[in-house]
Amino acid sequence: MTRRLIVMRHAKSSWENPNLRDHDRPLNPRGKRDSPRVADELASRDWVPELILVSSATRTLQTLEGMSHQFGSVRNEVRPGIYHAGVHDLLLELEEMLDDGTTMILGHNPGSEMLINHLSGEWHVMPTAAAALLEETNGVWTVKSVIRPKEI
Repeated sequence: MTRRLIVMRHAKSSWENPNLRDHDRPLNPRGKRDSPRVADELASRDWVPELILVSSATRTLQTLEGMSHQFGSVRNEVRPGIYHAGVHDLLLELEEMLDDGTTMILGHNPGSEMLINHLSGEWHVMPTAAAALLEETNGVWTVKSVIRPKEI
């Protein structure tokens, strides 16, 4: 089996309540719609994670919840360190990723874009609910494909 990493940004969040802390912002209706659609697309492409590392922010947890019809039985770990993390912090979180299989990290921007760039040397725009599949061969990461909600 190949070592794979899915880097996913949370679905679209709401700014409706200006009194909420950023960490506590929920998904808006578009985010609630996109999460299951992206999960279906991931599953149809056989991008099924065996471990999901997810930020502790409300919007990332709700994104994961919206994907539960496809990935509800997948082991997941809430990682507060993913919230608004830079590349260094994300790499620390990924030290526990699977050596053989598929790990998903569900977080935020700009961290998602920066992580993909750091690992692969490629730049990919990651709008809300976007997911990128990277594969590692002999220590070299390659972006295989990116799913964006507006493209499915």
